[in-house]
Amino acid sequence: MVKILPLVSLVLIVLGAVCTIIGFSTYWYQVKFESVDGTSGTSYFKYNKVKSMVSFEGEETTVTSDYDDVDGEFSAQLKFYKAAIAMDILAFVNLFFSACYMGMAAFKEISPANQTKLKNSLNGATVFLIIATFVVLGLPKARREDCEDSANDGSFNFTNSQVDEMCSGNIYKKFIGSETDADGTKLSWGPTTAWIAIVVGLGISFFNNIFVYCGPVFRS
Repeated sequence: MVKILPLVSLVLIVLGAVCTIIGFSTYWYQVKFESVDGTSGTSYFKYNKVKSMVSFEGEETTVTSDYDDVDGEFSAQLKFYKAAIAMDILAFVNLFFSACYMGMAAFKEISPANQTKLKNSLNGATVFLIIATFVVLGLPKARREDCEDSANDGSFNFTNSQVDEMCSGNIYKKFIGSETDADGTKLSWGPTTAWIAIVVGLGISFFNNIFVYCGPVFRS
């Protein structure tokens, strides 16, 4: 006989796992621009690729590049994306084991030892999702570091004050935001599909933890 409460928890675990799959299969961050001449574009970033889409006079061009193809332009930011995806994968692994244990609990009694393993797996998934959610908040600082490294390249002769001016915009300070440059170009930036999925997965995982710890999930 199927037990309803463990089955409900199992569904929540599966939903959380789906969110982690979205996390390592889609893009985490985006930067958009729109110039006064009608040209617009969006760059999407994830742990192994950058996708740039530019639209001008009704024609759209899309280019997808590996980070190796962009000459270290995103070196500091890449560390954050890789850290986030590592946490995402670890969360998925913990949710997978949680689903196995909860699947057993939905159809039969499981031992106290297995209940403890299940709870530990759920706790691990929640912790890793928390880290994955917050680690990318360091992207503005990393973006400034990349900007400074690029400006200080040996082929340029920028002064320190020029470098500071080049890398002082809000995009180097805020995780989410928008601004308009002096030439009228509108710029906006912020998280996209993968990060949003991870936040949703964290919410589901957190709620499921409360449900498992406080509800009569393992009662006959």
